[in-house]
Amino acid sequence: MSTTEKVEEKLSKLPFVNYVKQRFNLGEYNPEDKRRAIVQKSGHYRVKYTGLKEYRAKFLQDLYITLIDLKWRYALAVLFNVHLLSYFFFAIMWYWMMFNHGDFDHINDPKWESCVAGVNSFADAMLFSIESQTTIGYGFAYPNTDCGGALPLLFVQITVGIFLENVLLGFIFVKFAQPKRRRKTIMFSKFACVSQEEGDLCLQIRVGDMRQSHLIDAKVHGILIKRHVTREGVAYPLFQHDVHFQANNMGETIMLMWPLILNHRITKDSPFWAIKPSDLSSEEYELIVCIEGTLETTGEFCQARTSYLPSEILWGHRFDRIEEFDAGNGRWEIDFSGFNDVVYITNIRHSAKELNPYREFRMKDEKETNEGKSMSISLQSVAYDLPPEYPSASNSTEYQKAGSPKLLTRGLSQMDELERSRLSLEMEGEKREKELSEIEANSETTTSETKETTEEQTPVDHDLGDGEPTIIDPPQSDVSDDDTIGHDDAEEEENFHDVASS
Repeated sequence: MSTTEKVEEKLSKLPFVNYVKQRFNLGEYNPEDKRRAIVQKSGHYRVKYTGLKEYRAKFLQDLYITLIDLKWRYALAVLFNVHLLSYFFFAIMWYWMMFNHGDFDHINDPKWESCVAGVNSFADAMLFSIESQTTIGYGFAYPNTDCGGALPLLFVQITVGIFLENVLLGFIFVKFAQPKRRRKTIMFSKFACVSQEEGDLCLQIRVGDMRQSHLIDAKVHGILIKRHVTREGVAYPLFQHDVHFQANNMGETIMLMWPLILNHRITKDSPFWAIKPSDLSSEEYELIVCIEGTLETTGEFCQARTSYLPSEILWGHRFDRIEEFDAGNGRWEIDFSGFNDVVYITNIRHSAKELNPYREFRMKDEKETNEGKSMSISLQSVAYDLPPEYPSASNSTEYQKAGSPKLLTRGLSQMDELERSRLSLEMEGEKREKELSEIEANSETTTSETKETTEEQTPVDHDLGDGEPTIIDPPQSDVSDDDTIGHDDAEEEENFHDVASS
């Protein structure tokens, strides 16, 4: 390594040298020069205003804010130049008063009383003006109260000096304490990721706060700047679309106690609905993300912002985990060295609009599958038929009055397969018992009626003339003995199979 390289390496380690290089872009490539974005990564706008010559007087009407918005080099120039002009102006006033009084014609006259003793030239008057306005007073020059204009001029100079010091030093202090400096310690990830989250495509951005004192009531929102053409053919090249971000289930409110991943769900209402990775070369848009909150230490309002171009959105990636629990110390640790690390997940080539039909079909298929396997079903979807004597299952009060099992009135969401089978068998058993009781009642009624009919009928005698007893024909029946054999047994067996199958 040569001597020059060694010297450059040592100089590069000095903080002041690094600051100068970064501030004036010396010897380093500035990526913002190639990155043609409306908002820089640091949050500054890259918008130039022209045609304001006739409106410049309005900036003087709001002079204090104009001074605060000045760059530091111009602010320091205003501070020094205003004080210098003030000293110079009052030096001229003192010199003019002495000139009119004739003090410079009696410089070596010991009997002459000058307006300002010890001032013999304009340089002396300039020094006396600085001493008077800053109340230094070296003791060699002092005003003479016998001179008519000395006391009023001294009063005006000191009053104006106090006013200028308060105003100038005040706006310098405000520039130091500006809340927008707080955004320097709020970090945004260099890239945004698009991955699948809970079945939908989501745009993700990681944010973090380097300080222990966090923003109070911080909120996040995004803006997508994209060309828009109305139905009438009017084109808006910088049309703003609202982009909703949320962290976890907190909505727009975030708490930056640790780095969070902001999610924007790409739905039909999202401006990213029809954007796909292949639009990087043909589509021009810019995503601006803003975080706003109140400073915990001063109570001032602060906004931090950044932007992402299409080339800075990684499709099919997600952020790597940087939170780890330290079991030894019993606390969580955040590794900011991996703040921008991403992990490849899958290859996404289509927009959310193009993937939506496949997503709906998959969700429908999963829904049907879950409905087929789910045990939580409503009473209207019971697999078996209710007896006709029971009221509608939707009316639980009538169901209880009808004497139905209490398990049904609670619904089938808490039943398992065994309970439902048992309930079905109980209901079929009750139905079978009722049918058997009705059959027995009908049989008893039919038997009694048959007996009464038999008693009323007159028997028919058949006398054969052979001396044998008379033969009486029994009443004829419509059903033969062969048909009635096993009828009850077959019906009972059929009912048993029905109950078993149900």
